[in-house]
Amino acid sequence: MKAKRGYTFGSLCAVMTVCALAGCGSQGVETKEGAPQTKAAVEKPPEPVKITMYNHFNNISDERLQQFIIEPLKRKLPYVTFEVVKHDKGTTIEELVAANSFTDLYYGSNVGFPTYKNLQLQKDMNDVIKQHGLDLSRMDQAYVDAVKSFGENGEVYGVPFSANMGVLVYNKSIFDKFAVPYPKDGMTWDEVIELGKRLTRSDGGVQYIGFDPGRVADVASGLSLPYADAKTAKALIDNDSWRKVFGMFKSAYEIPGYVNAGKYDYGANGFFKDKNVAMMPAWALQLVNSKADLAKMDWDIVSLPNFKEDLGRGRQVDIHMLAISNVSKNRDAALEVLKIITSDEVQRMMSEYGTPSVLKSDDIKKGYGTKLPEFQGKNVQALFKTKPGLPAITKYDGTVGFYVEAARKDLATGGKDVNTLVRTIEEQSNQKLSTQK
Repeated sequence: MKAKRGYTFGSLCAVMTVCALAGCGSQGVETKEGAPQTKAAVEKPPEPVKITMYNHFNNISDERLQQFIIEPLKRKLPYVTFEVVKHDKGTTIEELVAANSFTDLYYGSNVGFPTYKNLQLQKDMNDVIKQHGLDLSRMDQAYVDAVKSFGENGEVYGVPFSANMGVLVYNKSIFDKFAVPYPKDGMTWDEVIELGKRLTRSDGGVQYIGFDPGRVADVASGLSLPYADAKTAKALIDNDSWRKVFGMFKSAYEIPGYVNAGKYDYGANGFFKDKNVAMMPAWALQLVNSKADLAKMDWDIVSLPNFKEDLGRGRQVDIHMLAISNVSKNRDAALEVLKIITSDEVQRMMSEYGTPSVLKSDDIKKGYGTKLPEFQGKNVQALFKTKPGLPAITKYDGTVGFYVEAARKDLATGGKDVNTLVRTIEEQSNQKLSTQK
């Protein structure tokens, strides 16, 4: 299918239209012949325009897309037709670039942004941001800094739209069953592991797991640990900080009864479906997406734990952001779109429905989750009791991260010590990275 301005999105392109093209503006006022017309009479309505957006890895669901972008634009910018291209076979970033048909806007996470930048689709947005009066100072500085980190001389390549933060979710029924006190805000990983020991037991034919630490990457994120040196293309794993992270996992896996027949990864299914996991770290949006399961559970959350010397730090910045591409011919209209969806009105609505806002506003944070029945009476403000760190993202992270996550099995079932483990990960990573230069 061909869109205006020569965009070719292919048969798999997902198209969502905000509204029919319709001009808007003041109607003319009758005046006597020769009398000067009023301003309202001579103003022309905005020209109809189409803005296209690429949904990288489909980072925003159709439901949130409709609620937080489509409907607000329909109300506020009726002259805009908004179309979305989903990441799919035939519509990858690389395929659209090759076809010279990339979109006006890019929607994705700051972690995935290097893919976009490596294809040289970025363009400094400072000029249109200033021209249209988009006030970035309204946003949490950590999110703005995360975006600015992609520029070398003050360039701003995108605008934060929504955030995600980590918490510790727990099943109150398991705690009640074994008369163990609930977790609290501000706990260390060591305290959580000790609490988990009291809940890791077999009862009535069910093996309960007190605490599943999840992914290594998420725990390391609480320290903002880099995976690799961007300049040397060398892994940065063989150090005390990573040893601390892997040591925590080893302590969790060594609890008697945790590893069963080689199984050590219980994850979201263990918590939400099987209901045999008492505690696990989770993302805020993971809880929102699992609200139907949570409705059937007695659950709550506390602030994300960390190591003793790092309490108060949350996972590193994880935001969804929008960038105006360097192929867009509608930069002004695209920036107006960004102004609408980062407005107090839209950001407040997002917060009320469980998507953390990027704005500083305490009032908006206080409204978090108030429109979700499943979140009523829960300690949802725990979400804001930790501060995100700034990530050091490189194009080598995926390679090193593969070996980091694979090491969990060696810790749980292979009997490797932590020192040997980090040296092995670094050697494997460097060997692989040497072939990618």
